[in-house]
Order: sequence, then structure tokens, then C-alpha cells
Amino acid sequence: MKNLNGTWLKIKTGADYCRPEFIEFSKDQIIHFKLELKSGNELLKVRTKWSEKLSEYKYEFVNDNRIRILRMGKTHTVLSETESKTEDTEFATDYERIEPTKTELESEKIETLEFKAEWSNEKIPLKFNEILDSPVIQEINKRMKRSGRKLILENFQGTYFASIFDNDERDKLIGIKEIDEEKAILFGFPEKPYEIKAE
Repeated sequence: MKNLNGTWLKIKTGADYCRPEFIEFSKDQIIHFKLELKSGNELLKVRTKWSEKLSEYKYEFVNDNRIRILRMGKTHTVLSETESKTEDTEFATDYERIEPTKTELESEKIETLEFKAEWSNEKIPLKFNEILDSPVIQEINKRMKRSGRKLILENFQGTYFASIFDNDERDKLIGIKEIDEEKAILFGFPEKPYEIKAE
């Protein structure tokens, strides 16, 4: 059996609207955690009330540091105003084990760096502490008294994350596997390649 030790980040897909979440395995238990800001950019985990039995689910290792847990649920399909159908469905959720970021840089230096990454043919700017939204969206946000989307550098158990905040709420975590002044290796993506290089 492969190693289940450590803390695992839930990999969000486009259909996930929940806050970032982590799990740990203890004997047959899957223990769920959320994050809270401790101080500065340091995060700490807070155990939620939810725990599950691993033995009740099928699971598979995608690679040494990525596990896929298959849970049964229901898919409800509306066919018309008067007709719908419900089917048992197997839902797959991936989790990636976090490891301390390989870097010789201090967080203050990392926050000054700028990179560009490409994911699914989309260019992603990696620039901390600046609004990510276009000027048009920023104007709409101002009218709606929203603060918009921002990338913040955070640290959890020695792993740096580029945390995407939306209206001051932590929405997504992009893990930083390694970073220097030339490049960053990012992890936590829902599809292959599960990690990308930002330069």
C-alpha cells in the first residue's frame, strides 16, 4: 500500500464552489481541515466536524503524491417542467500531498517577483498583492462595493501558496513546489499536467 502520510490539498475543479480544504489520514479516518490566517502570511489548519471512513470508498493513487477518492452520490437531471430523473453517480475527488516549497528566497522577495504561466491555453499572470480583474470588472466591483480578485502569498506548513482571494475570501490555492528568481513550479491543477512552470 502506498504512503498516506502528510497533509493533502483538495484539488478544486471548475464546478467546485467550496472553500479550500485539506485532509489527513489517521488509521481508517479521513479528517477534514479548513484554513485560518494565523499571522502575517502564516496559515494554520482547523479541524472541521466532518470525518469519513476510508474503507467505505474506492481510491487510487494517480502518482506518489496524488490520490483520487471515489464517492457515491446522486445526479439529478431535469428533463422537463414535470419530469426529472435521479441516478447514482460515482464522483472522483483528487487530493495532492503538500511538501515544503523548495526555495532559498524569503517571502518578502517572492512577493516582488512576477511570472507568467500557461494553463489550458490561458496565460496566467503570477503577481502578488495586485487586483487581477480587468479595469471594466474593477469598475463594476467598485459600484457593487466588492474588492475583486487578488493573489496573496501564504504559507502553510512550509508550503507557499499563491492564494486567490475573491472579495476578501480565500477561494483557490495554487501550490508552489519550488521557486527562485527565474521560475516557479506550480501544483494543484485538476488535469494533466498536474503541475506547470511559470517563468
